[in-house]
Amino acid sequence: MRAEVKSGVEYGMITLLVAGLCFWQLIASAQQEPPPVARLALLAVGLIVAGAMHCVFMMQLVRRTGRAFAPWFIAIVIFMPVGSAVLIALLLGESEAAES
Repeated sequence: MRAEVKSGVEYGMITLLVAGLCFWQLIASAQQEPPPVARLALLAVGLIVAGAMHCVFMMQLVRRTGRAFAPWFIAIVIFMPVGSAVLIALLLGESEAAES
C-alpha cells in the first residue's frame, strides 16, 4: 500500500475511534441524574469535529486513489461507518492483490 494511502487509512480510523469514544461518553453522561450540560456540549462538539474529520480523511483517500468522488461522497457521508468500511476493505484488497 502506498504511504499516502496508508496514512489516510490510519488517520481515518483514529478519527472514527475518537468519534466513537465521544459518542460513548455522551451517552454515559446523559444518563446521570442532573446531566452535566457543559460536558454534554463539549462531547457533542468533539463528536461533530471527529465525524467531520473522518469524512475529510476518507474523501482524501477517494481523491488519492482516483475513484469517482460523488458516489463515494454519498457512501461516506450519508452511510458513515458502512461506507468507510467498504472503502477501506476495497483499498486493503487492492493492496494485497498488488503484493501477490
